[in-house]
Amino acid sequence: MAFKKPVDFDELYPGRFIKAGELQGKKVTLTIRSVDLDELEGDSGKKIKGIVSFEETGKALVLNKTNGICLRAMFGRKIADWEGKRVTVFPSVWNGEDCIRIWGSPDIDRDEEIVVQLPRKKPLKMVMHRVEKSNGRERAPSDPGEEMRQSGQEG
Repeated sequence: MAFKKPVDFDELYPGRFIKAGELQGKKVTLTIRSVDLDELEGDSGKKIKGIVSFEETGKALVLNKTNGICLRAMFGRKIADWEGKRVTVFPSVWNGEDCIRIWGSPDIDRDEEIVVQLPRKKPLKMVMHRVEKSNGRERAPSDPGEEMRQSGQEG
């Protein structure tokens, strides 16, 4: 059986969840199939986490609080309303670690600035972008990392 040559370290250890390195520095738009809860083992023991499954891949996204707040800002509080919506994700860095962040969606009417407030953290301003498709590729007004650096916030 022939395997694709890995480009990023994350590709050496495939699993059931999408990893930042698998995005290979690109924004990717996926359609939400479902949002469920699962108990996952982490460094500090077992925790119940939100899991987002997608139509286009068998891999899912573990939903951290920041990304959950972004989805709620775009699609509302009712999780059932998220299903069938498209979301654009991109690789980023948080506290020196690779992560996946929400860029926006083709299913929102306009760009919207949101504030992510987590316990014991400074508020993080983010923009949920209206993603436009052009020749099958995502178009966005600027580099997400640059936007975070300009606001003095990374992650």
